[in-house]
Amino acid sequence: MVLLVGFWFVPLAQTCNLSCLPGDLGDARFNSVVLEHFYRWVTGSDRSLMSPSFFYPMPGALTFSDNHWGTAWLYAVIRSLGWDRYNAFDIWYLSGYLSNFIVCHVVFRKLGLSPLASALGAFAFTFSLPVIATHGHAQLTFRCLIPAGLLLWQRFRESSEWQWLGWLAFATTAQFYIAIYLGYFMLLLIGAWAVAGWMVEGYGPKHWFGQWRRWKEPATRQQLIRAVMMIVVAALALAWLMHPYLHYSKVYGFQRAPEEIVTMLPRLQSYLLADASTVWGDLSRRFVTAVPMRPEQQMFFGVGILGLVAVALIHSTLRMRWVALVSILLLAVLTLSVGGHSLYMVIARLPGITSVRAVSRIVVVMTLPVALLVAIGVDAVSSARGRWKVLGVALVIMMIGESVATTTIKLDIERARGRIAQLASELPSPMPVRAVVFNPLKSDVASYDSELDGVILAQEKGLPTLNGYSGNIPPGYYPRADEGPCRQAWYRFDSAKGFFAERLKKSLPKGATGPIVVIGQTSCSQGVLSEIPVSEIPGISLRIESLQREGGSYRVTVAIANGSLHALATRSVPNPLRLSWQKVADQTPIDPDRWFPRVDIGGESEIMPADTRRVTFTVPATPGEHGHLVVSAVLEGRLWLHDRGVAPASAELPAPQL
Repeated sequence: MVLLVGFWFVPLAQTCNLSCLPGDLGDARFNSVVLEHFYRWVTGSDRSLMSPSFFYPMPGALTFSDNHWGTAWLYAVIRSLGWDRYNAFDIWYLSGYLSNFIVCHVVFRKLGLSPLASALGAFAFTFSLPVIATHGHAQLTFRCLIPAGLLLWQRFRESSEWQWLGWLAFATTAQFYIAIYLGYFMLLLIGAWAVAGWMVEGYGPKHWFGQWRRWKEPATRQQLIRAVMMIVVAALALAWLMHPYLHYSKVYGFQRAPEEIVTMLPRLQSYLLADASTVWGDLSRRFVTAVPMRPEQQMFFGVGILGLVAVALIHSTLRMRWVALVSILLLAVLTLSVGGHSLYMVIARLPGITSVRAVSRIVVVMTLPVALLVAIGVDAVSSARGRWKVLGVALVIMMIGESVATTTIKLDIERARGRIAQLASELPSPMPVRAVVFNPLKSDVASYDSELDGVILAQEKGLPTLNGYSGNIPPGYYPRADEGPCRQAWYRFDSAKGFFAERLKKSLPKGATGPIVVIGQTSCSQGVLSEIPVSEIPGISLRIESLQREGGSYRVTVAIANGSLHALATRSVPNPLRLSWQKVADQTPIDPDRWFPRVDIGGESEIMPADTRRVTFTVPATPGEHGHLVVSAVLEGRLWLHDRGVAPASAELPAPQL
């Protein structure tokens, strides 16, 4: 019954009974993209596991974020049964909640807690407010191996037999395969729990390595060898998982700045944030302010859970409650940021650890010792009488009510399908052979919306795309919504060429130079997106349309007609097109050394083939001067157009107005 209530009102409600996705157009869809890539790779539709079709042709894009290998097989099975990508994602998501509850319940029963206490503790682990607050980050859903790991450590603590450490190594590695963040946080939790047990119960290194003293016993020696082999196998499996991440992190030079990590460390106020709660949301928003990265800092557990934790500490006699409390405090102190300072930054600088940016997400792992205290509290009041029992029932009702009374972001599946269908209708028919798709970004639309639209469209069409979205972005692929659509694509393609040449010391892979289809831009082509060749520069022409004297200056309007087959860049890109001018006296030739400072052409996009761009600027006037104003153009840092057959525009200087 406890599972049914939590499942019905939390994850099933978040999926609108399989008609919406939990989260927004960003992370929810990105996680589905990663899962879909694994399914396509398994079925042979995608050739490379590590280099999916997005951020094309950049290699190793799967390592820019979690890869979901630990659970992607489940998604692939669901897809194979006929569900589409959206419904399969929802079923996969719901499966995570089910597994979390069931495993946590079994673990609490194994730890000696009653069925009711175990169920309510599993509810706290699976459906608490901090967990619900991460609904948009589906990569944090599957946490079932974390309680299993705690049970394995407890078995090791009870028996001092290393076989349990071998199984714990397997469980931790498997959790890394499910989600790297969660595997890392699981290590921190087990470490904190071990230190807490040492502090509270005196069970420390002397006991941990006690089995080595019986090395001469054949049975003990055999067990130790087996345990060490298990740990080595687990470590090799973890190294196999992490090697591509470390390799491509080095190739791309990815590194989180310490300042970025500090903004996402928990504050004291973070443990009072519950903006999505209809019970506590108003108080949270009103009294807890000035918290950086606020959506990531929603760490309030609710009065019901905290009340049951207090009951456990006061009314229970189990020593385990103090171990749980100390482990929570150790994790909180380790990750807490006070005035911009934190103990965590000591370990954050270790190799590989800098990639963990959102440290506040550790709360989804801290829920385990919190949930254990909830279960202990329920058992404590179950055997009590009178007021304690009434208080316990009230707190349980409060805990369930707080979880049910939350609001979450939902993405309607039909809306998601409609976005992709609309984009698909803008593709040319037939599509060019070996086409690369790009969905241009718009200044009035969130960049990740457009990026993921392009990624999903390309994925469904089985095509590569220059679009991409992930925890890291390759060089040159960051959003440029202020540039024109074709130029956005050109930036990325040109950056890829530079990356392969400079970093990888090789040319683009075969097929990467296929025609680029920029959605909604019929005039874009591979030629348009490349640098204009010298042979086509004479197709450009300049004309002074007006030249008027206004006080102490001339107001000039120049028309630039692009008669070439290439787009002309006018913004801050390699070799942007700019104008330059000089005044020439009558019967005097142009002086190649007297071109004045540049005139930026500007505009929201490049000058496309067959387009004309008009540029208005002022030129200072000198009393009594006569002659002509001459205007030429330059591809900055490359060449002057008048040296390549483009005649400078010329107009007679007007006399001053009387």
